[in-house]
Amino acid sequence: MIRSGDVPGRPEHVPVLLPETVEALRPFPGGLFVDGTLGPGGHAEAVLKDVRGIEAFVGIDRDGETLASARTRLAGISLPSRFAHGDFRDLVRLVGEEWLGRVGGVLLDLGVSSIHLDDPERGFSHGAEGPLDMRMNRRDEKSAFDVVNGYDEKRLADTIRRYGEERNARAIAREIVRERESGPIRDTARLARAAGRRIPARMRTKGLSRVFQAIRIEVNDELGALESGLDGALELLAPGGRLVVIAYHSLEDRIVKERFRQWERGCVCPPRAPVCLCGRGPLVRLPHRRAIRPGAEETARNPRARSARLRTAEKLGGGAARAGEEDLG
Repeated sequence: MIRSGDVPGRPEHVPVLLPETVEALRPFPGGLFVDGTLGPGGHAEAVLKDVRGIEAFVGIDRDGETLASARTRLAGISLPSRFAHGDFRDLVRLVGEEWLGRVGGVLLDLGVSSIHLDDPERGFSHGAEGPLDMRMNRRDEKSAFDVVNGYDEKRLADTIRRYGEERNARAIAREIVRERESGPIRDTARLARAAGRRIPARMRTKGLSRVFQAIRIEVNDELGALESGLDGALELLAPGGRLVVIAYHSLEDRIVKERFRQWERGCVCPPRAPVCLCGRGPLVRLPHRRAIRPGAEETARNPRARSARLRTAEKLGGGAARAGEEDLG
């Protein structure tokens, strides 16, 4: 049976770390709840159902088709709600400056959803033939086709190495450039064949996943969006409000972890700033020092959850920290 909001002909998207996400947002101080990466709406549906104190809701997503599906799924919400098509890098603009300091919770579930991976026409997966697209927002101009066919060998290698953490990046980039000499690479299958020639057979699936991940991150500027989105969320949060982030690879998780710890030291300088002159007290507390990972039962049920890491930051001010909560480390 297809639930409200599911797309006919596609596997249902399974929200990752769902009980843990709800629990992280449960000490809600009131105000607005923002899901900055709404997707099919599974996380938002559970939070809106199980967390008390939410007065209004804003759901944001880069993918207009997925946003429409989530709107249908959440049609029964009995509180003021708004759905915005956009990138969470523009969180403050999309939510509205009138909500600065009045948001009780923000959720960011990063990366690409199973709906994207399982649709060959979106071009996110090396496991099925489809056009070289990889745009989360189909209105964006740059696609994977532009990266694969337009970048020179060095820039392509740098992209694969930086965003895919792939050791064979230079050889893979060289092979892709050689492959496109006979004509533009237009589909995922041809890209996978070219890149796969420079990846050992025993590592091919993992290596191709890294290559496709790197190109996808480059196309969508995912890490730049994350840095901007985190800072926007901190601006929006009310004292006691929580930012919950689910990351799926080390590049994302490292940015989240370092930014949270920076805020904990009272610093709001831009990432990689040479000198910090903030000189203020802690801006957040971290309810859990370590990332929360899926258990064995969840990963057995949903193998794509195995790399997920959930981190939470609670904004301080006005007596936001509550006695009795576990603060590890």
